[in-house]
Amino acid sequence: MFHSIYEVKIEGKDVKRFIKTLYRKKIELLNIIYDNESVYIKVDKTNYEKLLEIKTIYQITLTKLYGLEKYKYLLKKNLLFIISVGIGFLLLFCLSNIIFEVEIVHQKKEIRSLISKELKRYHLEKYKVALSFDKQEEIVKNILDNNKDKLEWMEIERVGVKYIIRVEERVINHLPKEGEPRHIVAKKDGIIMHVDASKGEIVKRINDYVKKGDIIISGNINKEEEVKSQVPATGNVYAEVWYEVTVDMPLTYREEYKTGRSKNTLTFSFFDNHYSLFDFWPYQEKRIKENIIFKNNILPIKLSFNHEEELKVIDEVYTYEEAIDKAMLKAREKLSLQLKEDEKILFEKKLKTSQNNSTIIVTVFFKVYENITDYAKVEEIKEDSNALEN
Repeated sequence: MFHSIYEVKIEGKDVKRFIKTLYRKKIELLNIIYDNESVYIKVDKTNYEKLLEIKTIYQITLTKLYGLEKYKYLLKKNLLFIISVGIGFLLLFCLSNIIFEVEIVHQKKEIRSLISKELKRYHLEKYKVALSFDKQEEIVKNILDNNKDKLEWMEIERVGVKYIIRVEERVINHLPKEGEPRHIVAKKDGIIMHVDASKGEIVKRINDYVKKGDIIISGNINKEEEVKSQVPATGNVYAEVWYEVTVDMPLTYREEYKTGRSKNTLTFSFFDNHYSLFDFWPYQEKRIKENIIFKNNILPIKLSFNHEEELKVIDEVYTYEEAIDKAMLKAREKLSLQLKEDEKILFEKKLKTSQNNSTIIVTVFFKVYENITDYAKVEEIKEDSNALEN
């Protein structure tokens, strides 16, 4: 494969005489094929160069190359094309990993402005390199932790070269004081599945659809269409509510977590090689906090006293189907973290899947049995006489 072979066509009158000349000049022919007044021969590189040095009236034409010279010739001939394709792929790779649009989905301008400022702190903005899935999750956690009084929930979804940021504002209701007349209202949209009222008048029934803020247990006690008394409505309302959860799942997954084991080691370093002294049971994977004792500014050596924490590392490569299953499980776990003990997932369905480079994006629809009990002052809600009929 790597021996260069030249196929040459020789044309002229009585080419056999010229072949005899080649033999006399000790040019080794690997193959000969006669064709009327022409002949095809094969020679190696050394003998091809000898052939070209012969002065002759015969026409000598290189017809084909084999081996390494063939690839050199093709590379030289197509060098501009290969470079162009390489630059094209490099440019495509770079462009596909740069974010050109960040869309924040929320009705309120102040919330969009808040999220925009927070994202810039973490360099998640237009014309920046796309972040890894783990980094996105870390940013979401940090933003929620820093804005607990304003934000309830947030997610980052990458769609091609665009980030879609969905966020839910935390609404802090000014609840009635203990003992004051109040209504029990719906915290969110849903279909009522169970109502447990110990005080107040039930105005919505099982299987009724309610919107956020609708009265379910009224603090007004009615008789003959007139409010006879007002009480602090007491009870719980459970309803079927709906969620769409989008999860990005990389096909190559890596997870690190601490085992709880740690130790101190004396480490000698030479260039990028590290040698732990008197460490007879080294950790396979570890996180190191380095405390340098000695470092030479001329020679690449140093001595340090390190604190090492043992890590457990999980490296997994998923098929497309396995990644979807993992994404479904992660979506379920993600939603379950928001649910209380008396709440549960009733139904789930995969809505759509897409792939962006090595990441599978899955959107899952959930029906959830959830406590939607919320409170509102009686005087703050305009009573609807039709809604208060039992």
